[in-house]
Amino acid sequence: MRIFLLSHTPENGIYHLSAKEKRYLFSVLRKNINDTFTAADRNGNYYKAFLFDEESMSIELTDNPEETLNDNLSAFSGPFFPITMYISVLKGKKNETEIRMLTEIGVDKIILMNTEFTEGTWNNHMSERIEAIAREAVQQSGSKAPEIYGPIDFRDAVEEAEGTLLILHQSKRNRTECLTDIKIKDRVSCLIGPEGGFSDKECELAEEHGAIPILLRTNILRAETAAVYTASSLQTILHG
Repeated sequence: MRIFLLSHTPENGIYHLSAKEKRYLFSVLRKNINDTFTAADRNGNYYKAFLFDEESMSIELTDNPEETLNDNLSAFSGPFFPITMYISVLKGKKNETEIRMLTEIGVDKIILMNTEFTEGTWNNHMSERIEAIAREAVQQSGSKAPEIYGPIDFRDAVEEAEGTLLILHQSKRNRTECLTDIKIKDRVSCLIGPEGGFSDKECELAEEHGAIPILLRTNILRAETAAVYTASSLQTILHG
C-alpha cells in the first residue's frame, strides 16, 4: 500500500499540509476533501487521517491501519530482516538513486561513509535532499522510513557495525564467501565501496573486525548497483 508519511508533528491533532504534500495527496493518491486514509510517522506509528479542507487534516492514532488503506496495492507486511547498508559517498546524484532504491527494498539503516577512494563530496543540502527522497520512496512503496546518517569515516563504520559484517569486494580474498553460504543471526551490516572498490588496507581492517569478504556472482557492477543488488539478494535469501 502507498503510505502518506507525516513530515512533522501535528498540533492538537491537526496536520497542516505543505505544497508538496498537497500535490502528492491530490495528484498521486487522488484524494478528495472529506476522504479518510492511513498515514504514518517516521517512528512507525499509524494514524487515521481525515482531509477536511485543501490545507489541513485531522489525525488520530490507530492500531488498525488496514481499516483506511490508501489503496489495494500489495506490500510486504514484514517485518523485514534488519539490514544496515554502509555506502560510500558517490559523485553526482548517484547516492540519491541508491538511497531511494534501498528504502523501497526495505533496508532499515543507511549510513554514508568516506573511504580511501571516495571521490564524491557531501554537504548539508545533500542531507536534506536525501531525507526528502527517502520520504517519497516510503510513500510510494509502503516501507518504513530508514535511519539515515553520515558521512562517517570507514574505520568508524567498521567499528560501529552490528551483527554479521560483510564487505563487498571486486576480487577474491583468502576467505571470500558467497551470500548463500553465510549464516546470519540478528542484523547484517554490509560495506559497499566507491567506484573502484575498497583498498587492500581497508579490506584488511574490516577483516580484522570480523568482516566476511563477499564476491557477487555477477558482472562487474557500479557502486550504486552493487548496493541495490546486495540488499535485494539478502532480502530474498533471508526471507526464504
